[in-house]
Amino acid sequence: MSKFDMGEFAKVLAGVPDSGTAADSREQIEYIDISLLDSDEKNFYELSGLEGLASNISFAGLQQPIRVRKTEDGRYTIVSGHRRRAALQILVDEGIDKWKQVPCIVEQAGGSEALKELRLIYANSSTRTMTSPELAKQAERIETLLYQLKEEGIEFPGRMRDHVAEACRVSKTKLGNLKVIRDKLSKGWMRHFEAGNLRESTALTLARMPTEHQDLILASVKERKSKPQYFYEQEAKRYGDKLATISKIKCPWDKNTPCANAAAMKKKTVAMDSWSTSCKGCCDNCPSLATCKNACPKLAKKVAELRDAEKEKRRRDKLEKQEKDAPVIQEIQNLWNRFGVARNNADKTVKECWAAIGRYYSASDDQKTVELECLEAKFTVDTRLPYGYSCSLDDVKKWMRIADLLGCSIDYLLCRTDVPQVAKASPQPEGQLMLSGWMPGGTTPATPCDAVADFDMGGTKVLRRCCYWNGSEFLFERGGVSIELPPIRWMMLPETEEDTK
Repeated sequence: MSKFDMGEFAKVLAGVPDSGTAADSREQIEYIDISLLDSDEKNFYELSGLEGLASNISFAGLQQPIRVRKTEDGRYTIVSGHRRRAALQILVDEGIDKWKQVPCIVEQAGGSEALKELRLIYANSSTRTMTSPELAKQAERIETLLYQLKEEGIEFPGRMRDHVAEACRVSKTKLGNLKVIRDKLSKGWMRHFEAGNLRESTALTLARMPTEHQDLILASVKERKSKPQYFYEQEAKRYGDKLATISKIKCPWDKNTPCANAAAMKKKTVAMDSWSTSCKGCCDNCPSLATCKNACPKLAKKVAELRDAEKEKRRRDKLEKQEKDAPVIQEIQNLWNRFGVARNNADKTVKECWAAIGRYYSASDDQKTVELECLEAKFTVDTRLPYGYSCSLDDVKKWMRIADLLGCSIDYLLCRTDVPQVAKASPQPEGQLMLSGWMPGGTTPATPCDAVADFDMGGTKVLRRCCYWNGSEFLFERGGVSIELPPIRWMMLPETEEDTK
């Protein structure tokens, strides 16, 4: 059994004879028709950059002949020079006939088939910058061929991995990483890796995970329509760590067996952004149990109870907000109604009011403004005040509080009068800005009070009389009979001295 020497073996791979005279070892160049040159079916290297190579050959000529091996049918199989042959074919197709005859070196037939393929790999790998997928394929094939040569009688001392690394001209660490990728990366991810659309570091991180986790992550990437080339190692690691954590969860009700809901939890985790918080333990302790769509079926009763409680809480919160917002909305409605009364009394149009404050006017403002003035629009605490831009009800109240504190009118503060003191008026009902302001029948007083109201008696008949609002209906007097007529308009009356005693 012969000993293996990588240095001598490299010479064999390169096609350098190891015996004979100088004259015998001198290789001859033959010109062969390009149509007789066939690619080796075992060549797995990508034929890239052909247009640029063709331009280079056209400008500077073919700097290196193609190495071929003659076949029994009179044709030639390329050993080294697949890219050159493809580039020459481009020139021939463009009508440059001088490249139909290709300078070639014809190797002698015979020898080990494994050795022939190794020479093919060696010749191609030494003439190009190889990608990680190509290196992975090359290492896998070289390892297979070296084992085949070992069976043919060549002895390989030491570890085969070292010989493969030397033959591939890469470090043993990189070769080991590529082997992990080659052996353990899932088929789906491998397609992206071989196409050059997945980084080696990301592929290695994924390959160290269970295939099930790799497939889940790939499905999530596709679902989000992300591109694998932008899926980085750190993101893959975060997903992997989270999925591994879920795999360790035990069921507290089933004698510490693996969690029966793990699949749903993993699906939820990969559907989230890798930076987001994901499932870390039993669903029973999850703060999001009530809203989670992937909760454990064993907790269905608890989930239903939590959801009912949450629903009830939302209902109470809504009622509390409505109660809190009602006085504010009432004040905003009063302001809009007051502006509407004033505008109608002054016989001014909405457009004229808009022009007075320098605001852009459009025809649609007419209907919107009238609806607000007549309290037919939907009001919220965020509804803007009449003819205002960014003025809020709180701004108005601040001016009113300052005026009250200083014992003067807002007109005095705004220099519209020189009289600082205001006439003492009767106390006004809460929520009503002026005594003379009529409120529409679709509204009601904010608190129980005396009022004057017009009631619809049918046709053109209207009943006007003083009455009392008890918080839910109008009465003829306090503690009296209910007025069973729809109010057309109403006005709150100030409290009398007797009422305030």
